[in-house]
Amino acid sequence: MKFRMMVVEKLRMLKKSYSYNELARRLGKPETVLCRYVKGDVLPGEETARELWEALSKFEDFAATLRRRIKLDSYGYADTTALIYDPHLLLQASVEASLRFAGKRLTKVLTAAVNGVPLATSIALYLEVPLVVAKQTKDIGVKEFIEEAYPSGSPATLTTLYVPKDTLSPKDDVLIVDDLIRTGRTIQALINLTRKAKANPIGVFVLVAFGEEWKKQLAKPPCPVEVALTLPPPRAEATS
Repeated sequence: MKFRMMVVEKLRMLKKSYSYNELARRLGKPETVLCRYVKGDVLPGEETARELWEALSKFEDFAATLRRRIKLDSYGYADTTALIYDPHLLLQASVEASLRFAGKRLTKVLTAAVNGVPLATSIALYLEVPLVVAKQTKDIGVKEFIEEAYPSGSPATLTTLYVPKDTLSPKDDVLIVDDLIRTGRTIQALINLTRKAKANPIGVFVLVAFGEEWKKQLAKPPCPVEVALTLPPPRAEATS
């Protein structure tokens, strides 16, 4: 059932950019049938779902979907609104993350507020594990925190991220998630938070990376860093 629903979600996402006629022509299924799937009137059978998934994978890979949907300003900076607030695209991102870390034990998803939260929430729901959000403020009512300070912005200022102490433990295997990576400083701070909790960072999943500069910050990451789409760096100085 989960796989069949995943196929339908990918169809719904593509329907925002393609007509039923074009989808039918390229997927080899009648328009009326695809329409019923997209509208939720019926789910494809298991065999049909697998046929559709194979055809959809050839139709447009996830990186191409992101490239088509992301908006860049004249300096090359990204507006990720169309990505992080689209439930259908977030579900596809969740599938992508699960495939890239297939076979790994994951018990928590960790992100930094605020733009990483929609993506991390979707991935946590898909993986059926708890979500941990590192914030720049301390929540009232929480007594103990793990914290990590790091330089951010230009000119650089010191930013501190906080997570409640009891949200991460040495028993946790953590997937770190964010929507964008430019300098790598936020991701490094999240890795450091994970280590301070004596938890195990299993991997990093990012929707969009700009350039290669961030790799210098993460010169020796303790886990794989998976990026769905890499774009050229903005022409202006990176600030996050």
